[in-house]
Amino acid sequence: MMERTHTLACPWGQMAYWDTGEDDLPLVFMHGTGCDSADWEATVAALPVGLRVVRLDFRGHGQSDTPAGPFTLSDLAADLLALAEAQGFERMMLIGHSLGGMVALEAARRSTRVAGLVLLEGWTSLTAAAAFKGERFYGQLGLDAIDRIQAKSADTRARFSPADWQHFWRSVTAFDALPTLQSATIPICEVYGGLGRTATTQGELRVPDNPHIIWHWIA
Repeated sequence: MMERTHTLACPWGQMAYWDTGEDDLPLVFMHGTGCDSADWEATVAALPVGLRVVRLDFRGHGQSDTPAGPFTLSDLAADLLALAEAQGFERMMLIGHSLGGMVALEAARRSTRVAGLVLLEGWTSLTAAAAFKGERFYGQLGLDAIDRIQAKSADTRARFSPADWQHFWRSVTAFDALPTLQSATIPICEVYGGLGRTATTQGELRVPDNPHIIWHWIA
């Protein structure tokens, strides 16, 4: 699976993305807050040959430029849809982790280009994160891996002015995709880790009963 690095000119700067350029239905991978597209490399390497895979860096993350001004979660969804328009993606599958899942939900609300969603703890809203108990944020990762994640996150946040970051984070905390999930008619897979799960966790995650939504729990 040969990936090629590209950039998309946006009003705020250049957005970096990687594209295998294969198949008509791209799988678009979106990372979490403070992370970047490189975090998907092992996942992409494990996929079957022949799939079209696209990974992108949100503005101010990874190899994308940092905007000189405030932005919101909705703007990240607009960046994704601009990429879809530029590349001629008539339909696309979105795979998002945490913030990336929230962006995927916002894009699905706004565009019929989205054929389905895989949400890896892609929260309905940030309040749902309280559904888990105990020390589970980094799962069972080793200390070296945790240090690398924390250092990358700190470096990413330092690229923004405090005011711009606060403006962005207010939009994240205000986000609520419950209406989107309630009315969804595309296939959606909600994926969560089981560490810290309690008897009430699934109900507290604010994922509605919808025949188009399936759950997958990772031990």
